[in-house]
Amino acid sequence: MAKRYPFSSYSDEAMAAFDSDARQLDQNGVTSGRVKWLRGIMVTENGGAAGTLQIYDYNTEGKDPTATLQRASIYVGANSTVVIDFPAPGIKFVTGIIAGLAAAGATIPAYGIAVWGYEE
Repeated sequence: MAKRYPFSSYSDEAMAAFDSDARQLDQNGVTSGRVKWLRGIMVTENGGAAGTLQIYDYNTEGKDPTATLQRASIYVGANSTVVIDFPAPGIKFVTGIIAGLAAAGATIPAYGIAVWGYEE
């Protein structure tokens, strides 16, 4: 079994629609020669509008990742917090973990998303 290195991180910027402004969820990216496994995420919406957060295996902020790089889609209700634990081994990322809203509307503020898992 490969050695595992735990990580936890967050988005330090508010989320916007992914097609205009995707943002990093993992501030450190993936170490060369390793992969990251996303084991959990917490998302808080505080603007009074529901939305869907789309997560991609990509590492460049402000870009529009292709649909083939989408790894998860999470619905967040208005004024609510969603916590998801992904079953082992988790969701695999080889480049980075970025996200954006499927459409404008919901408000996910800076520091409103936390992620955790491990790298190996």
